[in-house]
Amino acid sequence: MKFRAGDLEFNATVAESSQTTSPRAMTIQFRAQKTTMHAQAVEAAEQRRSGGLFSVDEGLPESEWRVRESTFSYVGTEPWGINHHVWRIEEVERLACERLMLGSLSLEPYEYLEKVSDTGIVRLAARAATSQSQLDALSRLSGPIEVTRVGISNTPRRMLLDGYVWGPSPSGLAAALACEDVHEPRVTLDATHTPPDDALDDLLTVLRAKNLLDEENLADLRERIRQRRHAAHRVEDVNAWSL
Repeated sequence: MKFRAGDLEFNATVAESSQTTSPRAMTIQFRAQKTTMHAQAVEAAEQRRSGGLFSVDEGLPESEWRVRESTFSYVGTEPWGINHHVWRIEEVERLACERLMLGSLSLEPYEYLEKVSDTGIVRLAARAATSQSQLDALSRLSGPIEVTRVGISNTPRRMLLDGYVWGPSPSGLAAALACEDVHEPRVTLDATHTPPDDALDDLLTVLRAKNLLDEENLADLRERIRQRRHAAHRVEDVNAWSL
């Protein structure tokens, strides 16, 4: 089978395949004859843990895979040996979110993922083409918002915008974002989920309450802070990594 991971393309043999389970999984193996290809393969295995590996055999529909496990070994003696790679891969099943509504902001994702935790908390990530006005609206979102995943469920969920980046893509301006259900703070072995720090906004509110800022200056400061934060979210290529 032929695979593509970014600029890396290679032919691999299937050592083991589970076609009856969902999602499909298989073990593939291939050789990296040159040092540059070996380095690309090691990097690709790390970067494709969430997806971005594609099988591209002619006559078959293109499928996306994630690398679950990867190993390699050097076979032979230097400088005539060769690096042998073994990857355990799993097919990525993309959800069809036709439109993502973030409050009054409507986006049409060209890439969408979501997962549900053991406690029922939904976390989503999406990439979508945007206009300048949509980016402006995105940068103004704060606090809990109603999020509707049209095509998956028409029931809005109360979520927080966990973060976003924006920048150029092959088709123009685009943004990548993540949202998570509003929930009580949790501390686990895997991660710590605590409320965001709003100290700066609290400071501005106190200054206004003490009449050290008038309404016009307060609005101006908040706008300048928003623009500075928005500019810091710019990336060179919105499609440069897997969601």
